[in-house]
Amino acid sequence: MIDNRTDLSGSLSADEAFELLSDGNRRELLLALLDRDLRVGTDPQLSVDTIVESGNRESELCLYHAHLPKLESVAVIDWQRERDEIRTGRRFDELRPLLELLRDHPDAVPGEFS
Repeated sequence: MIDNRTDLSGSLSADEAFELLSDGNRRELLLALLDRDLRVGTDPQLSVDTIVESGNRESELCLYHAHLPKLESVAVIDWQRERDEIRTGRRFDELRPLLELLRDHPDAVPGEFS
């Protein structure tokens, strides 16, 4: 389980990576960052407003109070709270192969995983 005591000196374990990807909202956010990060000539930052469901207060609260802090705590994202922007963190590349797999083969994963 990932918590505030997570060691940031090593790599993410498989369990930690799959835990981060276990929630659909986090996957959506990370896939949006992956897409943004790969565009040539585009600033890889992403406004949080672009990923918040319009009018869905519960989703917004979960994003701000659970998902963003969790991803930031393991350095997968860098969250600029004052500007309400996120960008890839120093450990984002550890998730990149799994994110690319999910993006490139959405039908290969059982259930609704996108």
